[in-house]
Amino acid sequence: MSSYPPHPYAAAEAPHRPAVERSDRHRVWQLVAGAVAFVLAQLVAGTVSVLAHVFNTGALVGSTGELTGGEYLIGMCAGALVALVLYALIVGTIGKAPWLGLRGSSVPLEIAIGLGVGAVLIAVSVGLIALFGGYRITGVEVSGGILLALAAGIGAGFMEEILFRGFLLRILDAWLGTWWALILSSVLFGAVHLTNPEATWLGTVGIMVSAGGLLGGAYILTRRLWLPIAIHISWNFVQGGIFSSDISGTGDSHGLFTAQWPGPAWLTGGTMGMEGSVLTIAVAVIAAGGILHLALKHGMIVGPVRRERRAAREPEAREPDPRGTEPQ
Repeated sequence: MSSYPPHPYAAAEAPHRPAVERSDRHRVWQLVAGAVAFVLAQLVAGTVSVLAHVFNTGALVGSTGELTGGEYLIGMCAGALVALVLYALIVGTIGKAPWLGLRGSSVPLEIAIGLGVGAVLIAVSVGLIALFGGYRITGVEVSGGILLALAAGIGAGFMEEILFRGFLLRILDAWLGTWWALILSSVLFGAVHLTNPEATWLGTVGIMVSAGGLLGGAYILTRRLWLPIAIHISWNFVQGGIFSSDISGTGDSHGLFTAQWPGPAWLTGGTMGMEGSVLTIAVAVIAAGGILHLALKHGMIVGPVRRERRAAREPEAREPDPRGTEPQ
């Protein structure tokens, strides 16, 4: 990650301008609209999944079994598209800052890096858990569970990132500064996962500390959504679709490798899945620390907008007088 290109708004390139672009307006209304957009995207995802099932079977879900991986994937893709379009509309019309958090010349690179980072972090975590005896592959199976995990990655990657990083973190950053915004958005992000059917307190705290910091840091570094979206997609897909770990306490996953997870919950994550493992948390925290270090180096960690405005209003008389006298 040390070769990551400098952000176009980096303070080092323009010492007298704000380090990041925060020209948007009506942030309270953006936040309200963002919450509504999240709910609408979830409803669209569920409705399209059911419609896909009806189209395939001619009957409602329940009478002919549960949703297949393909049907769920179609629904999540529809929900992701709705979330993305609504985000662009909200920041463009309410925020008066078209394409804020989306535009940039390095978008393909950010997506590629994000997918790679998520996959590597999960693979390293599984390797460490296996090293301590908490993971054992028993076979290989190509099943619909792979598509279910991909759907979970795409759905969470777009819908959750747009809500928690695109709206919540971005707006709290303008109000409170980057560090407080990162802390509060991470706590709320983790707390939401307590609603999952098999969530645990340890796993929830782990998500707050690791995933909240990792994904929040990815947004702070680039000030765009593509890197955290890609990390989130890959993170969910690889753990569930490849290594057959439960994803955030949502239930059993059946990925490419059929596997056993022997050992205590602190090692394997228990019913929360490997996100609840102290080893996964440690790996993610280290990665988050590296990303936040880069963000700090490039001037992406800043104070509240009001502080920038106050600094911009400071009288130029504080600068040295060209005649050699000190300003009064």
